[in-house]
Amino acid sequence: MTINDQIKKYYTILGQDGAQQIKTLRRFFPNDYDFNEMSQAVAEDFIAQNPTYNRALLLGVAIGQRVVSATRPKLLNAKFSEEIGHYAKQQLGHLPQEQLCIALLDAQLNVIGWETVFVGSLTHVQASPREIFQRVLKANALGFMMVHNHPSGNLTPSDVDVKFSQQLQQLGDQLGVPMFDSFIVTQESYWSMSENSQLSAQRVQVTSAKLTK
Repeated sequence: MTINDQIKKYYTILGQDGAQQIKTLRRFFPNDYDFNEMSQAVAEDFIAQNPTYNRALLLGVAIGQRVVSATRPKLLNAKFSEEIGHYAKQQLGHLPQEQLCIALLDAQLNVIGWETVFVGSLTHVQASPREIFQRVLKANALGFMMVHNHPSGNLTPSDVDVKFSQQLQQLGDQLGVPMFDSFIVTQESYWSMSENSQLSAQRVQVTSAKLTK
């Protein structure tokens, strides 16, 4: 749908003659990019032609321009595991039940999103790769890091923790959205599987899993 079609639909929905309003609009904005370069004088003259509806249209244009230019805030940089580990500890280490979160990363490894994907019980959380990668792809992230907490205070990853992280690493490579690290946090400290050489080239079948401890 062209911009003309969308604007015509806008006027028509509001009970106006869409075709006639497009002709009027194009006298003031011959090109689509003219909306980005309009002066206050041009805007006022255009509004004067049909004050209520034209003012509302330009307000919608201004809102659209702001939405297009909006970006996700950068929470921190994840180039160093210590920095993301401490941040993750602050977010999850004190919680009484297990949670699994993902840190969404941009091309500079800035964390542009921190999302809780699953909330579990005192001892485990049911995790699904599908939901994790849906979140990553929706955010158009370059990649991600996974984080979950161990309320028991035991930092050591279980065999299931390691296997599931390797499964996500495999699927991320296949989808072109790599998982850079997988963290376990407690109230006192954090564990990085990347630092501890537990994320490798090993490839295993992706399944859902209960992350335990």
